Amino acid sequence: MSTNPIKRYSVKEYFEVEKNSPIKHEFVYGEIIAMSGASERHNTIAFNLGGELYPQLKGTSCRGYIFDMRTKVNDQLYYYPDVVVGCNIRLEIMDSLETLVNPILVVEVLSRSTAKFDRDTKFREYQQIDSLRYYLLVSQNEVNATLFTRQDDSNWTSTNYVHLENIIELPLINSRLLMSDIYFNTSF
Repeated sequence: MSTNPIKRYSVKEYFEVEKNSPIKHEFVYGEIIAMSGASERHNTIAFNLGGELYPQLKGTSCRGYIFDMRTKVNDQLYYYPDVVVGCNIRLEIMDSLETLVNPILVVEVLSRSTAKFDRDTKFREYQQIDSLRYYLLVSQNEVNATLFTRQDDSNWTSTNYVHLENIIELPLINSRLLMSDIYFNTSF
């Protein structure tokens, strides 16, 4: 019984696919992975996060993006976070496609199928980005968020938020997120 090996692509081939495709793809060590659609609750939470961050970032050197900002982890790894914030934005451009290279905050909205991967593998991978200071995981199945914060010694601490009245403090981008605002218009 033979198995078909996974086809590996170059970064250049990945960007050619991205440029010519109506859907987004992530690039993971030679694999091109099509992005699937998200649930209504997932979209609501991501939109709420972007809506809460926008007025707090307005007038600063930081900008936020929802869903469509490809983010470079390393030369072989490109993801599309649900929400990403960068300050003093640096973009890498290949085939006229922009990629953020200096995020300070990455947010992933968790589903049952992605939670373990986002919490373990993606978190380890995102830690490679020198500019990253906050990694926020937000459940779409219950009121629950975990903020990982990079300390000055490069170690990471985590804080859990499980009540609607909790406030997530992001002092490096002068922002605060109230859990009730994150979960506005959602029900479980």
